[in-house]
Amino acid sequence: MLEVRNVFKSFRRAGEKMPEKPLDGVSFTVGYGEIVGLMGKSGEGKSTIARILCGTLKADSGSASFNGEVLFDNSHYSRSAGFGIQLIPQQPFSALDPRQRLGNAVIEPLLYHKIALSKADARSIAMQLFSDALLEDELFTRFPSQVSGGQAQRAVIARTLAVSPKLLIADEATSMLDMLSQAQIIDILRSLVKSKGISILIISHDAELIKSVSDRRYVLAEGMLSEN
Repeated sequence: MLEVRNVFKSFRRAGEKMPEKPLDGVSFTVGYGEIVGLMGKSGEGKSTIARILCGTLKADSGSASFNGEVLFDNSHYSRSAGFGIQLIPQQPFSALDPRQRLGNAVIEPLLYHKIALSKADARSIAMQLFSDALLEDELFTRFPSQVSGGQAQRAVIARTLAVSPKLLIADEATSMLDMLSQAQIIDILRSLVKSKGISILIISHDAELIKSVSDRRYVLAEGMLSEN
C-alpha cells in the first residue's frame, strides 16, 4: 500500500547556523486495511511526514510508493498517485469554508471530480457519506459555525470519503475534541477499515490513544523513526 523510504527533511530557521532535521532518514510502511500509529512528542516532525505524503511539503530526499505507483521521488510528487490519500487535520474548522453548508462541502468534490453525474445523485451520495461519518441528516444544511467541533471533524471525514480514498491520514485529528467526540472519531476510523478496506495512518502525541487503536506503531524522536 504505502512504502516510505529514507526520507530526509531539514529546516533552517532565521538566525540559526545549524538546520533542524525533523526527518533524518525515515522509512516505514502501511499495509492494506491496516491502522498504523505514528507517535512522538509535539514538535518532533510528525506533521511534516503528513504534509510530505499529501504533497504540500517537499522532502529533501527519499522516496515513497503508494498503491503500486511512485508517490514521490526526491522532490517530485505525483498528484495522480496522491489522489487516493486524504488528510483529516487537527483543526476541522480551518478545513471547512465558513460560508459553505456542510452538505455542500461533501457534494462539491463529488461534482468536481465527476464521481456523481448530477446534483441529485451527488446529494444522495453525500447523505450516505454523512451516515458513514455518524452525522445526523439535520446537519446537512448547517454552516460550520452552527455545529460542534466533533460534528465539524466528522463532516471533514465525510468530505474526504467523497473521493474514495485508499489511505486516510489522521493528523492529531482528535486532540482538539472532548472525550466523547474522540471516541466517535476512533469508532468511525475503525468502521471504515472494516467496511471499506481503507488504511489509516493515525498521528498523535497521545501514546495511549495510539496503542489502543493501531495494529502497528512507530515512534518519531530526534528525526529517527523506530517501530514500537
